[in-house]
Amino acid sequence: METRFRSAVKSIIWRVTGVAILAAITWLFTKSWIQTGLVTFLHHGVFLLVFYFHERIWLRYPIKSTVRQSVYKMLTYETLCGNVILGSISYIVTGDFLKMTYITITYIGIKHLCYVLNEFIWKRCLIGIYET
Repeated sequence: METRFRSAVKSIIWRVTGVAILAAITWLFTKSWIQTGLVTFLHHGVFLLVFYFHERIWLRYPIKSTVRQSVYKMLTYETLCGNVILGSISYIVTGDFLKMTYITITYIGIKHLCYVLNEFIWKRCLIGIYET
């Protein structure tokens, strides 16, 4: 059984990776440290909690095929939550529909690939699998 500790560790590692990717992408399209900082901080602050609860929900509704479950998890997390939340935050911060679109589409595309890789790695990692 996956522990709350494991879900928390996964969430923190996922956020650190996401912060670096989102900051680079936001800087690429805005060239503004203030907008980069605001978009990155707000998005990842919200998603630290979203990821934790997303992981806990999927533990309640497992799918036998790990590949299928990884794809469904990616779609609900990155596609649905990611587009809505990041799109809203980046539009509010930049006030520019085109920048919002570039930031969101680029980030979500890269994170789709990273999400599947993350799931693959964590399926093989034994940290925090069993309660002690």
